Amino acid sequence: MKIAMMSPWNAACGVAVHAELVGREWVKTGHELKVFAPANDENVITDKDESYVTRCYTVDREPVKGLKPSSLNKEVCLESGCDIFIIQNLELMPMDKLLEIWPQIKAKAKTILVIHEGYLPPYPEFYQFDFDAIGCFDERYQRELIRKFPPDRIHIIPYPCHPLKPGDKRQAREKLGLPQDKKIVFSYGIVIHQHFPTLLPLENLNQEYPLLYLVLAAEGRSELLDKAQDRYSFIQIREGGATVEELYDYLHASDALLLYKQSFNIVVPSTVYLCLGSGCPIIMLEGRYTEDLGEEVLKYKDLDELKEVLAQVFEGRKADQEAVEKFMAEKSARGVAQRFIELFESL
Repeated sequence: MKIAMMSPWNAACGVAVHAELVGREWVKTGHELKVFAPANDENVITDKDESYVTRCYTVDREPVKGLKPSSLNKEVCLESGCDIFIIQNLELMPMDKLLEIWPQIKAKAKTILVIHEGYLPPYPEFYQFDFDAIGCFDERYQRELIRKFPPDRIHIIPYPCHPLKPGDKRQAREKLGLPQDKKIVFSYGIVIHQHFPTLLPLENLNQEYPLLYLVLAAEGRSELLDKAQDRYSFIQIREGGATVEELYDYLHASDALLLYKQSFNIVVPSTVYLCLGSGCPIIMLEGRYTEDLGEEVLKYKDLDELKEVLAQVFEGRKADQEAVEKFMAEKSARGVAQRFIELFESL
């Protein structure tokens, strides 16, 4: 099957994680994939592009909500020769330019939209595309989408998990130049300072358990990060967007992955799906990011409970391993990729 997919790629964002996990599975199983990615992606690039990736559109993130597309190489899209044309996260795309060639795309291929938006976007163009099928991650998205789209075109296909990839803590720390005699709490990604409300409980916990708060800042250093490091001696800041292999080295070296994220919209915690296979305990603030999660992760309601949960992890507590295994089996990248293929064939 010949598949074209418009999506962020090799980038530090949840849309790219989804696209890469399923797209690479399609390639492994013999399907022909062409990826159309943004040429000016302001997300941190995490790896070199494969031969099947073409960067052919640009996005201007400055106007309202930072999602105003600006250009598209139409010829590249029209010459793909694909049977299937997928768009990931439509509101990030050059919708006005795509609409100009949409009839030509639909004349040659079945079209699928993968919804990442946790709300109904306010842009009129968003609803002018006539997709053959719409994929969403769970019932929460489905309930929102049926307000605007035909129910029979909406298909629930879960967000994929990275495969299981355990590692050795001592070897990972040696490789990364990290201390062997401290507890290591790890946070990474863009807008890294969103996790900083946790610094006070970490400071208190540091008196009982000598620890290192390892921060991998995808967007690089900032004045705020420098001030935090000056104030809290247990913080170590490293810069850059890690490849998945490098990220797993950090996870294998750590005692816990700490997340402090909040959202008003429906959201899938892509960090969990990407990192669960490392075996590193994931500790998360309860809220919209944990709505589709059970005992696969360790949750805290407030910062006092965070301190208690971290102390328990330092003493050996882990997430429910049976729940983790079941979660990963139900949402394996290979299985999710195959469910998409079955959807394509049904069209």
